[in-house]
Amino acid sequence: MAQFNNVLIVGASGSFGRLVLEALQKDSDYTLTLLQRASSQARLPDHLKIITIADSYPIEELTSAFKGQDLIINCITTLSVKDQYRMIDAAIAAGVRRYVASEYGLNNMNPKAQALSNVFADKGKIQSYLRAKADDGQIEWMSISCGIWLKWGMAHDFLGMHVRERRFVFWDDGEGLFSCTTEENTVAGLISALKVPEETKNKNLFLSDFAITQRQLLDAIERIQSIKYRTETIDSEKLIAEKKEAEKQGDESAILALVETGFVTGKFGGHLEKEGVISEYILLKH
Repeated sequence: MAQFNNVLIVGASGSFGRLVLEALQKDSDYTLTLLQRASSQARLPDHLKIITIADSYPIEELTSAFKGQDLIINCITTLSVKDQYRMIDAAIAAGVRRYVASEYGLNNMNPKAQALSNVFADKGKIQSYLRAKADDGQIEWMSISCGIWLKWGMAHDFLGMHVRERRFVFWDDGEGLFSCTTEENTVAGLISALKVPEETKNKNLFLSDFAITQRQLLDAIERIQSIKYRTETIDSEKLIAEKKEAEKQGDESAILALVETGFVTGKFGGHLEKEGVISEYILLKH
């Protein structure tokens, strides 16, 4: 079947969405449209078609925006993934061929991940929703689990890294394996996957540059910087119990702490090499 021509990006002004947009603009195969919320102050390329929509993403406006599109690529932030139900329904109503979900993390279909955090549970439910719609022949879908973006983690004091403070926090013994990629390699995997639509149809693809432990990560940082970090250790079971209670109260910092735990311990679907087959063939083909 032919590749996709008309592509709409949701979240093109975000840190990951910008990279997706940049990569797609370099490919003459695609005619691009960008969806932007009415309140957004982000500047998008004015030579591209931009559709402005109410912040609440009304399904009628989404359906109108999605008309004529072959592909929707969603790059919205982790804490907004529930908005995707309306987007999926609108894509179906508009006759969109494929919907790429905002996944970009660990294996959200892992039951342990879903039990750990509402974020993982919501993403897993979105994937299940897409699977059901695909089974009915209403739409096809794709998503990418790419582990943690290591540069992003360092910039955001994630994975126990507190570089500016020369401090490192271990979860338990720091020996849990977790998968890592970069934003750029995730984009490359996404674009390559779109070039082989039949091979990637209705699949959650696993991408990983490598798997590493916190101990190995700290060793590498100290070796490169020639600086010794002070270290701390936290008990993951105690942390989970505390943060899950706070999550119920809507504490965003607790939500992020549980997400971090999901990745860094390697026990909740963050070690993708243990979750399934890494889709290296996609990057090698193109």
